[in-house]
Amino acid sequence: MLVVVASLPGVAIRGRYGPVHLVVEALPPRASTNGTMAFATPSNISPTPPAAARAAGAPGAARGEAILAEQSRLLVHPASARVVLEILQSSTDVGGDLTRTILTDPALAAAVLRAANSAHLGYSRRIGGVRQASVMLGTSLVNSLAASRVADLVFDTDAPDYPDWLWLHSITTACAAAVLARRSGESADDAYTAGLLHEVGWLLAVSAESSTPDQDHAASGGRLLSKWNLPDRIVAATTFHHTRPAALTGTLDRVVVAAHAFATSLGASSPERSLTTIEALQLVGLADARPSVINGEIEAELASVTSDLTGQR
Repeated sequence: MLVVVASLPGVAIRGRYGPVHLVVEALPPRASTNGTMAFATPSNISPTPPAAARAAGAPGAARGEAILAEQSRLLVHPASARVVLEILQSSTDVGGDLTRTILTDPALAAAVLRAANSAHLGYSRRIGGVRQASVMLGTSLVNSLAASRVADLVFDTDAPDYPDWLWLHSITTACAAAVLARRSGESADDAYTAGLLHEVGWLLAVSAESSTPDQDHAASGGRLLSKWNLPDRIVAATTFHHTRPAALTGTLDRVVVAAHAFATSLGASSPERSLTTIEALQLVGLADARPSVINGEIEAELASVTSDLTGQR
């Protein structure tokens, strides 16, 4: 049985073709007047509190509308935030370490890809891979983007809770998508991004404190990524991840739906229905592959991607 024990307290991955768990202890708490857990801020980061934090006293509905209008304040998971803070306080290989952490968090990845695909930068081709986007933006800008996203968590003590299932499901689906893409002749980087962001509509709704985040989240996620100028293939994979398998026409669309099934089989499930792993392999033209072999590759990918969170490199 694969057991990766964390040297970072409270983080572990356990698997071996069975349930995969990433158990995370939040950042060290600081005092909070309303009983909500808050987080320590490193001395070398002093960002401006976001608009949502400044409107903390507003009614919940109005505050949710403000976040939706801004449509950039996606929740960062506390585990990712914790590692970002540690990296930004260190002086060694900040760029590489930070990119690896960004790969574990939908909100951080979306922020970097949004910046890399901004019309203001004038790139002729849209970027789908987080690593390429980080290289194009440069270490300084990526650092600033990560610090800004983490600041949302630090300053907004009224931020809603991150759904227990969403983070691990997104990472595991991303890893599964990358594994399946390599076997299907697809871009592993684009597939990883599509898997990581396929539930971004749900995350957006939760960030806006919607009481019904499941409603129309695939379409709203696609609209958000389209607004941020991400590649059409990634937008489509997000928009159509609940479409009937027989109706899927894009290879990347099928890869994400199949990856969702493998994530569920490994215990990183979501509230949504999924295919069986046999059906998933048939969907991507890998009917001869053994699910147990694919699961092993996904677990290896997951252990590698989350190495900074677990302290195992």
